[in-house]
Amino acid sequence: MKVASPDKRCLEIDAPSGRRVNFRTGIADVSPSDAKAIVKNGGFFPSLSGTTNSGIGFRCSTCGFGSFFKTCSRCGGTAVPEGSK
Repeated sequence: MKVASPDKRCLEIDAPSGRRVNFRTGIADVSPSDAKAIVKNGGFFPSLSGTTNSGIGFRCSTCGFGSFFKTCSRCGGTAVPEGSK
C-alpha cells in the first residue's frame, strides 16, 4: 500500500512492524498495518489516479472556460463537448 511522507523533510521512519521505511522520493510502499499507523501520525494516502486530458469535459461556447459540466460555472453559457467545433 502506498503512503506519502508525513513531512517533506522526513526521509526515513521506523514503522511499527520494525521495518525502516525510506521516504526519499516522498512515497513508500508499506504493509497495510504500517500504512494505517503512518497515516494516523501525519502521513497520507497519495492520489495515484493520474491526470485528465483535454479531450474530456466541456468548453463554454460563450467565454471559452473549461469545465466538466454542460452549463458554464463562470458565465452560465452552454458548454459543448471538448474537441467539437
